Amino acid sequence: MNNNILTEYSDKILTITLNRPEKLNALSPNLLQELKAELDEASTNDAISVVIIKSTGRAFCVGYDLNEENWITSQYPANYPKGIDIELDKKDIMALLDYWIEVWKFPKPIICQVQGACLSGAGELLAVSDIVIASKKATFGHPAGRDLGIPPTVFFWPLTIGMRKTKEMLYTAKSMDADEAEKLGLINQAVNPDNLESKTRNLALNIAKTPVNHLMILKKATNNFYDNMNLEKSVRQASDLDAEFHQSPTFLSFFRLVSTKGMKAALAERARLFN
Repeated sequence: MNNNILTEYSDKILTITLNRPEKLNALSPNLLQELKAELDEASTNDAISVVIIKSTGRAFCVGYDLNEENWITSQYPANYPKGIDIELDKKDIMALLDYWIEVWKFPKPIICQVQGACLSGAGELLAVSDIVIASKKATFGHPAGRDLGIPPTVFFWPLTIGMRKTKEMLYTAKSMDADEAEKLGLINQAVNPDNLESKTRNLALNIAKTPVNHLMILKKATNNFYDNMNLEKSVRQASDLDAEFHQSPTFLSFFRLVSTKGMKAALAERARLFN
């Protein structure tokens, strides 16, 4: 039974809703497992042509869950005051990357419907999806980039928004609004919040008119351009760099503060240092 997602099916469209509003839909191991199970089943179901991924609450997703009980890798850094084991960390990050590469290879169109903040690890879900429709109230960025690392896909930003904007976003850890995201090509459309649901649904219905086997060919033909540029090699190199980042003084300092004063204190100190 799914506890972290909701599902609904109609008109050849499977809608998957991230359902951790009290955690701003932060990505936990259980949520990712449930999402993957739904996608695996949908991949071979000819009755499903399109998948919509959306969220409950005010945020689309604020990234990976930072609390110990939902930490995404096997070593919770606050429990390792002298630093986590880098080789085990590399294996963990590579396993996470394998997860996202599998979603990238999901054979049917995935549309993300973004109503609010889409931050840090949530950018990985955006990256491996095909189309993004966002509310004009949505924001995009990686605030954890100054101290906690880079998600291994680097959100595919170099491919979607270009080299220079990617560097600006990573170096400053700032966020962009939906209008800028549309202009840069990070998302397809920025729409009035009241129209978000209908715009996304109507697009999915339009896409679902195309025979599902044709959609699969069209998606593969497009993804091939990026696969042939050795996208996977680049993101695997980024995984190793993320593990190196996790050995940095700022990363260690953040989690030492978590262990002594708690997560709120660590986030407040980050804000004091970098905002």
